[in-house]
Amino acid sequence: MFETDFEKYTFIATDSIILETGRGLTTKYGMQGLRILDSIQFSTAISLARKADVFFTADKLLKSFFEAEGLSTEIGK
Repeated sequence: MFETDFEKYTFIATDSIILETGRGLTTKYGMQGLRILDSIQFSTAISLARKADVFFTADKLLKSFFEAEGLSTEIGK
């Protein structure tokens, strides 16, 4: 399915700023359940906040963190 869906996605390079922001988010939300790989996704979303109207996730916990940071989010399918 990845092969057929590949063109539907925009890929963002992970850089040191995204990783450092992810580290800070893990410090801030780690005790509430934020996992390391999710923190990278979360950090990337924060870096794109001005370029996207809404972020989709299937993870209710991650959605709550997005909302806590003021990002518009919806549960995707």
